[in-house]
This record gives sequence, C-alpha cells and structure tokens, in this order.
Amino acid sequence: MVESQQVALEYPFSKLLAASFKTEKHRGEDALNDKKTTVHVTREIAAPASTVWATVRDFAGITKFLPMFELVGQADNNIGSIRSLKQGDAIFHERLEALDDVARIQRYSIVEAPVPFQDYLGELAVHDLGNNRCAVSWSSTFIVVGAPEAGVTGMVEGLYDAGIDQLVKLHA
Repeated sequence: MVESQQVALEYPFSKLLAASFKTEKHRGEDALNDKKTTVHVTREIAAPASTVWATVRDFAGITKFLPMFELVGQADNNIGSIRSLKQGDAIFHERLEALDDVARIQRYSIVEAPVPFQDYLGELAVHDLGNNRCAVSWSSTFIVVGAPEAGVTGMVEGLYDAGIDQLVKLHA
C-alpha cells in the first residue's frame, strides 16, 4: 500500500531544490529492497571539542544551530526521547537513538516527517583536533522515495552545511 501527498518544503529545502516533492510512504517488502543513500559533511571549527559538543549533544537544542526550525513540545537527552520540530506547516518527529559523551557522538532517527526519504538514521560527531580546534561530522543513511536521489542528497547536504555554518558562528 502506498500513500502519497504533495509537500512544499520551506527554507532551506525550497532554496536547495526549488521544487515540491511527491512523497510516498511505502509499507511492506518493497521498501526493504531500496538502496540506502549516504550523506556526509565534515568541517573544522576553531573551538574546543568540549565546547562544541556541549551544543551538539543537547537533543532539544538543535534549533541553536538549525534556527529555521522551531522546537515544539518537550525533549530531553534520554535515549528514546522524541523531539518535534516545526518548519512552516511541516512537523518533523525525531528520536534520540544514542548519545556517547566519551566519543562525542549523537545518533537520531526520523520517526515521521514530510520528506522524500525513509529509514533515516543520522549521526552528529565532534572530533578533537587539539589546539582548540575540532571537526564536526554530520552524516546519515536513508532510502530515497518519490524524488531524484541527487536532489534529495543535495537537500540533506545543504541542511547539514547550514547547521555546521551556524555552529561555526556560535563558537567563533
């Protein structure tokens, strides 16, 4: 069974793709046979890893570096916590899957969102480079549905770039 809906994605998505997507929610075997797509963005930041990690690890604080979203509802840093983000009329529900303060890694999944992909698992990591510098890596895997893979990959990369750009500004 396939459900379809028309979704007009707002900034930063609309600027990156300049289009609407017809998204499909697949159920059953067909979704399992689709190819996983991987996106990875890494950038150095001139700030201590511990300082940047304090911002990144706050699951409910993602709007500090993705200000185009609004946090709606409650979220905490407990595994399994759900954060709900709003952008325009769209609501995104994400679940905290892992939080490792030693390795400085946060993993989360998208539970429900009006996006042209499914089975999304994201990871934010902060790596200490010494001399008050760190690298932030933001990566994900997902299955693209109802849209060209290159467009979806560009949309996700653009979102990660915007988030890391904001982290650079926050920690300048």
